[in-house]
Amino acid sequence: MHTHYCGAMIKQEHALELVARPAVPAPHLAADQRRLAEAWAVDLQARAAAGLLSARTPAAYVEAVEGWLAYLAAAAVSMPTPAHVLAYVAHLRAGHAPATVNVRLAAVRSLYAWAETQNAYPAIGRSVKALPVRKDEPLDCLPPESVAALLDKVDGDTLAALRDRALVHCLFSTACRLVSVAAANVEDLDLVDGALVYGGKGDRGQKARKAYLPPSALDALRRYLSARRAAAGGDLPLDAPLFAAVGNRAGGRRMTTRSLRRVVVGLMESAGHIRRDPAGKIERPGIYSAHSLRRSGITCAFDAQGLEAAQTLAGHADPKTTLRAYARVQKGRVLRGLTATMDLDRRRLG
Repeated sequence: MHTHYCGAMIKQEHALELVARPAVPAPHLAADQRRLAEAWAVDLQARAAAGLLSARTPAAYVEAVEGWLAYLAAAAVSMPTPAHVLAYVAHLRAGHAPATVNVRLAAVRSLYAWAETQNAYPAIGRSVKALPVRKDEPLDCLPPESVAALLDKVDGDTLAALRDRALVHCLFSTACRLVSVAAANVEDLDLVDGALVYGGKGDRGQKARKAYLPPSALDALRRYLSARRAAAGGDLPLDAPLFAAVGNRAGGRRMTTRSLRRVVVGLMESAGHIRRDPAGKIERPGIYSAHSLRRSGITCAFDAQGLEAAQTLAGHADPKTTLRAYARVQKGRVLRGLTATMDLDRRRLG
């Protein structure tokens, strides 16, 4: 009796599992790549709902695989092989950076790795290797002179203009992240000591770090806060945001990272550093952005006083992080500077 009951329960659980799983094309329908991808997308959504994947992963993977399906349709390929995946990678390399190609290849690999587990199609992407992504390529960022020139794009002495100038000074000289600057309060700025107390990336809300500001940054912040006090008719609360919105509707409210980013991107666009494609999207948004001011500040520190100073300013626990993500911009500059030193004709003739 007990054995029969357990067996029935196992069969019932197995039946429920079959109902919950997405429909998978049978092996004889495996040539229908579109149907295969749709079933895979359902499985991705189910795993994301169960917390096994990031909520954004399914949409990103499905969008990446759309390019693969379009490639197959254009080439009239119904049953792709590893050779087709290699050809697709070569096709992508003509117009995309290696990192972008690798993202799209990863989606194709995921599709067919899943299909193989369902006995629907072989994992044709397994043997195709990702492209090497060079880690020592220079990272673009504005030199200090170009950052300083952004201040010229701020018109007048309105409260908004004073705030925007102070923001550029603060982001560059402290190399703080946007989230740290957005969380800073008036009480976190010590104008006597010339320092800003802030919370770092891993500080879990606690403000335990200190950045010292140069005279120009202190002057910009002093003028901005003075104008805010005049507009408020008195002293600002200590817990008031260091950078506040301006306007009738949101005036005085804490600026978000998005609003801070909008200010810096607007200045960079006015200066001609940021361009938009015909659809209105910013080209290379990861290079010229509000975060790139942090990279500019860290690079400037590296130029002036070396890796230890840059690492300290960045707040990195490991100097390798500073070199890999920020100060490694120097490698290209050093190599270009060595060309004169390594010129044999110059040594022979001079």
